[in-house]
Amino acid sequence: MNVAASVPVIDLTAQNLVSSALSKFRAGDTVSTRAALDAIRRMNPACVDSDDDLVELIVMAAIGKTMAVVFDHRKQ
Repeated sequence: MNVAASVPVIDLTAQNLVSSALSKFRAGDTVSTRAALDAIRRMNPACVDSDDDLVELIVMAAIGKTMAVVFDHRKQ
């Protein structure tokens, strides 16, 4: 049996924000990373998590709820 050397720490506040942002969607819906990030930033402007960290949480949560994800958050 292998034991992980370190376990990543996930901010529960960020998880709650992501869960709240995705609560408006249902299984099979498509989630825009830009819209989800905008919703999270509006809910908690003081959130210090980076966009990349939040997108990772969005993707994990959305896939777990059988939602599709559109990666449209990056500026060109």
